[in-house]
Amino acid sequence: MKQFLKNSFSEIKVICVPLYKILIPFIFIIKILEEIGVVKLISNFFEPVVQLMGLPAELGIVWVTAIIINVYAGIVVFINVVPTLDLTVAQITVLTLIILIAHNILVESSVSRAAGVSFFYAAFLRIGMAFVAGVILSKIYLNFGFLQEKYSLVLQQQIVHNDYYSWIVGQLKNLAYIFLIICTLVISLNFLKAIGVEKLIRKLLEKPLKFMGISPSAINIIIVGLTIGIQFGGGLLIREAKSGAINKQSILLSLSLLNLVHAVIEDTILMTILGGHISGILFFRVIFSLVVVIGILFLYKKFTLLFNKLVFVKI
Repeated sequence: MKQFLKNSFSEIKVICVPLYKILIPFIFIIKILEEIGVVKLISNFFEPVVQLMGLPAELGIVWVTAIIINVYAGIVVFINVVPTLDLTVAQITVLTLIILIAHNILVESSVSRAAGVSFFYAAFLRIGMAFVAGVILSKIYLNFGFLQEKYSLVLQQQIVHNDYYSWIVGQLKNLAYIFLIICTLVISLNFLKAIGVEKLIRKLLEKPLKFMGISPSAINIIIVGLTIGIQFGGGLLIREAKSGAINKQSILLSLSLLNLVHAVIEDTILMTILGGHISGILFFRVIFSLVVVIGILFLYKKFTLLFNKLVFVKI
């Protein structure tokens, strides 16, 4: 138990130090952008996009922040924006779903490129499919009247005054909330690893991967991506792709799948804490991603030469 806690706190430190180096200046950047009206402009620009997913325009900035920076930066904006809105659990689930599919695009699409597929392919796949998934899930929830109850923000920002001192106090509370989220996340993730969840995932994946045209030699890429994510597992993903033991089709399909669904345990826990429902952030996301990859397999077989020219890059 002592070693478990020691390892967990060590991981928390490794995550928090670089993360806060990004988040702290980003908080001030967001405030400046808000003061000069840029946030409002971005929200207006994304209004037709997010409204098609049944979301208010103000949530556009949350998604854009997650896309450009990362999930945690998106959470900072989320905590500031959501208390001012009247939302349902269904809407929060749609928002957390599209964040999970499309976030940290610059870094993670670069990892995908280093592993063999075009940066732009990975980026457009994630943003485009996040939009499609958001529209579909929103329609499902609305038509079936599911999760239409009012959403209550757990990570409530208490300070609502307009003066700068109150704003700073509120942001410090937000950073403390994020630290608590990370602690919960790391300890939960390590516990799940200790009880053998990774081995279970490996067993469950063998047959579905074969059905989707992904060779057994790509299993390590899938396991790494699903368990620790594209960014943190980037080195291993690139090494496996460069080994030459994996064919082009498997590289394409593996990276396509992982761009749509990765760090499945960590991300699901994180978005559950924010209020996303497991029906959308886990079950729908996985099923949707599998269907998309099967579609990509069909297109690849039909337009192999086009994929070779536009999608694959030399590694």
